[in-house]
Amino acid sequence: MASLVVAVVVIGAGGFAYLRSTGSPANAVGASSASASAAASAGLAVSATPRASATPEASASPSPTANPSPGSAPVSAIGFRPRATVVPMVFPLPAAARYRYGDGWLVPRVDRPYWYNEIRGVTSTGVLLRAHDGVDLQVALGTPVLASFDGTVVDPAHIWRPWLPSRYGNVVVIQSSEGTSLGYRSIAAHLSRLAVAVGDVVHRGQVVGWTGRSGNAAETIPHLHFELRAPFLIAVSYGGRTRRLDSFDPLPSLRACDPRLH
Repeated sequence: MASLVVAVVVIGAGGFAYLRSTGSPANAVGASSASASAAASAGLAVSATPRASATPEASASPSPTANPSPGSAPVSAIGFRPRATVVPMVFPLPAAARYRYGDGWLVPRVDRPYWYNEIRGVTSTGVLLRAHDGVDLQVALGTPVLASFDGTVVDPAHIWRPWLPSRYGNVVVIQSSEGTSLGYRSIAAHLSRLAVAVGDVVHRGQVVGWTGRSGNAAETIPHLHFELRAPFLIAVSYGGRTRRLDSFDPLPSLRACDPRLH
């Protein structure tokens, strides 16, 4: 299995970016260029070349730079732990719902990865292999889906391009306005119906939609696909390729607020 190495992008004198690795230096090979991201989107071989600026679509506003206060989510990529970060929030399903945890972060997916998708490796010919960006909560169709934090409903097509409704189906994306998770975004996908619209202000625990099988979930076990996205880019090396993403494992956050576990 390929090792996972996390690196952070640090801006030094003159505005040049470099990688500081928190894992094996041998795997920190530099962030992919915009052209490499486009090639990866097409499932083509790409080369890892450094770039100094974040992809504009992935930059949230505001862009934190200070250390977090106790009980808050990280406010920068420095020291960020993709598999251990907990974002303060409420569980996206009602306490009375019957659910179980299904496919998790980084399990294999078969279609092509775009620049904002996780990968699980690289073939011998350099083709990126897509991985799951979130966690699936298996639950009955029509179960209410709740807002995980206070915030505003935003349009994913303005953030992650190209956005694929054929993959995600009906979604609600909420950008947090809470001080402990400012700028973080949650993605609730494959919904049957929506209770909110882009631009709406929502509050923790508010019903924002109902679970369904929209997008590419028609032939799957009914589930809520749930993602968390950071308001900054995290450089992650996997399979010998370093890419800058806002994606990270939502499972620690889900378990921290799961009403069945507390």
